Amino acid sequence: MNRRDFLNSARAAAALGALTLVRAGTAAPLDSWHTAFHEALPGKPWLTGYRTMAREQLQAKATWHGKAPGLRGTLYRNGPAGHEVGGFRYRHWFDGDGMVQRFAVSEDGVAHLGRFVRTHKRVAESGAGRALYPTFGSRVPNANPVTKADVVNTANISTLIHNGELYALWEAGSPHRLDPATLETLSVHSYSPQTQGLPFSAHPRVEADGTLWNFGYVSAAKRLVLWHIDAAGTLVKAAALPIDPITMIHDFVVTRRHLVFLIPPLHFEPGASSATFLQAHRWHPEHPTRVLVVDKNDFSRTTWLELPAQWVFHFGNAWEDKDGFIRFDGARAPDPSIMFGRFRDIMRGQDNGAGAPARSFNYVLHPATGYATEEPLMAAHEAGEFPTIDPRVSGRQYRHVALLTTQPGQETEHGHFDTVMLLDVTSGHSVRYTYPAHEIAEEHLIVPGDGGRFWLVGTTLAYREEKTRLNVFDGKRLADGPVAIATLPYPLPLGLHGKWQGVG
Repeated sequence: MNRRDFLNSARAAAALGALTLVRAGTAAPLDSWHTAFHEALPGKPWLTGYRTMAREQLQAKATWHGKAPGLRGTLYRNGPAGHEVGGFRYRHWFDGDGMVQRFAVSEDGVAHLGRFVRTHKRVAESGAGRALYPTFGSRVPNANPVTKADVVNTANISTLIHNGELYALWEAGSPHRLDPATLETLSVHSYSPQTQGLPFSAHPRVEADGTLWNFGYVSAAKRLVLWHIDAAGTLVKAAALPIDPITMIHDFVVTRRHLVFLIPPLHFEPGASSATFLQAHRWHPEHPTRVLVVDKNDFSRTTWLELPAQWVFHFGNAWEDKDGFIRFDGARAPDPSIMFGRFRDIMRGQDNGAGAPARSFNYVLHPATGYATEEPLMAAHEAGEFPTIDPRVSGRQYRHVALLTTQPGQETEHGHFDTVMLLDVTSGHSVRYTYPAHEIAEEHLIVPGDGGRFWLVGTTLAYREEKTRLNVFDGKRLADGPVAIATLPYPLPLGLHGKWQGVG
């Protein structure tokens, strides 16, 4: 099969395969999860972060306290916000329709704009007044057929800023192009006619010169799609590698010479009981995590290594030295149980914390000799997730990652992250700031400043006050707390990932 034929078959498999696993049968009553969630909400106010956003658009000027001299730009964040439609509540946090948030920081303070991405799914279901399509973790009664992956694209995971364009990203379909100022949805983006509709993951890696690398998985075809896009947004090359067994690959890392993927033993094994795409996966802890190393210049040149069974949603960064050793960090969990437990249960108000927490690990690979090892950067009782880096060192030697964590030995009322950490991956030393009680911390970004200064910028949900805050830290004085805080007059749904766009 030639390259064009394969890409066409992979696109068809993506459209008709993994996401069309809904089978005939009797579903739970439409309002059972909706009722359970809203009955639990008064006694568990932190569930505010999982309420559905009833309005298509939010806009307000934030109340600004403090000073962040020289910080100018825009934070774009994305996450699931439409958790209910027509009385039906989704059964998984990852299923909600995406809503992009824009925090514009200027001399006048912070202006917020939030707007749903107008995906095919969002528009069709809003018009019909009911859920029409199967999702990652929800079985929808009387679902419409799925003719292609972008029919069910929720555009709800992250954002990408590249070549002056803003995109909302999902995991199994195309980027949605948005207006950076108004957040209006402009188009479903394609990098070429031959690659139209192929999966484009929510965690592309952009090097300092603007070169973009990405991937996507096609479960039904057992293929991993690879993307190389130049700084001008032009597709340089795309390819598809056979991966069998295949799994959900959420993130990867890039070095000067290689792309690196960890492929955990959560195998895609659809069967008669696979009511959803999530349920079509089986965990095999007796199998290793396979490590795939791909030559950036020639996608056909690959090396396979092995690590113990594990699950990693997110990596910080990677680099390789002159001797060919690849070094990177990741938020490593022993298994993917949080995806099957807590991220489902919380949608019906049963936030019992079920699921193994992740913590930061260092990895070292040497593809030429087959060497692969890992070691923790955090104590066994600590948790750490959502690693981010200074974008100027993407794919190059680095020292720090920003993480979310919790105070060791201290339980929070809400059971979510409450602490932001700056971790030195070379020494394991960390500096932290813990937010006040009743605030849930979301992903924090490292934002470069002038003269060696850098900032940490991230949001928190003050759920008892029903407000969302944008917090700004002097990166070199994190433990001193925010130097500036912008408070919105409303709460936003808890989101996932974002990007910062500086001025100039």
